[in-house]
Amino acid sequence: MIIIDGGIGSEISRQGVPLNPCFSSATAHVTHPELVTEVHRQYVLAGADVISTNTFMAGRHILAAGGVDDFEEVNRKAVAVAQAARAQAGKTSVIIAGSLSVLAGLNQASKMPRGKQVRQNYLDQARILVDSGVDVLLAEMLFDSRSANDLLEACCLAGVPVWAGVSACRVVGNPALMAFRRPGTYEEDPHEAFEDLVSVVSRFDLDALGVMHTDVELMPEALAQVKDKWPGKLLAYAKTGVATEPDWSFDGVLSAEEYTGMAADWSERFGLDIVGGCCGFGPAHIRALGAHFR
Repeated sequence: MIIIDGGIGSEISRQGVPLNPCFSSATAHVTHPELVTEVHRQYVLAGADVISTNTFMAGRHILAAGGVDDFEEVNRKAVAVAQAARAQAGKTSVIIAGSLSVLAGLNQASKMPRGKQVRQNYLDQARILVDSGVDVLLAEMLFDSRSANDLLEACCLAGVPVWAGVSACRVVGNPALMAFRRPGTYEEDPHEAFEDLVSVVSRFDLDALGVMHTDVELMPEALAQVKDKWPGKLLAYAKTGVATEPDWSFDGVLSAEEYTGMAADWSERFGLDIVGGCCGFGPAHIRALGAHFR
């Protein structure tokens, strides 16, 4: 079992760094490098085999929407901070995953990025992360086929292994599992069936695919649908708590023991290869996962 880290933006918020209403924590490693280094280091010390860069919201179009122009510097600095944390922890074997997402700025909900320039932005970010030294690209929170296709095409051109996480939700009045998307995005489009999203994503030459940023109660059904279409390495990292953009509310967060029990059940049922947590999960959860699976 490969143990990946927990939430980065939510943990930065927990440490008291104010989050930006457009790009959340995307520049925290520039404004608070010591704190973000320590967040990464704590995950390494907790037993994470993989730490992810603080670049989930650092796409060029996201930063630009929030008035930040130094896209390349923000991404390169994020990798350097993760590398420094790995070195400080004395665990040079830890993998650094370069995080990318298909999101628009948090204050641009009805302006989901599309088109040739956004595809170029994805490719530029992927290449900068790889050139800066990441070992893997992590395409996070894929929630519609079109943007997922654009991001994965870019990642697969960058020359390193690619891991991807699809996200699921339940729509009121519809019993089927749907692809998660933020309210207001693609206003002219209905929600997409989750199985259709998985069908598109699973065609790519990925090194791992799984479910992320999904409520724990939906994880078994979502993992089953991925497993049905994906024969390769399977990953799982759910969310806990509630989004109160740009912050994360930790009300109702699962305990480390509760989440480890759920992950153990998913692994027994579906054969997980990679497990961790996204928003809301911290070093204590990763430590408990490592202790159980090892």
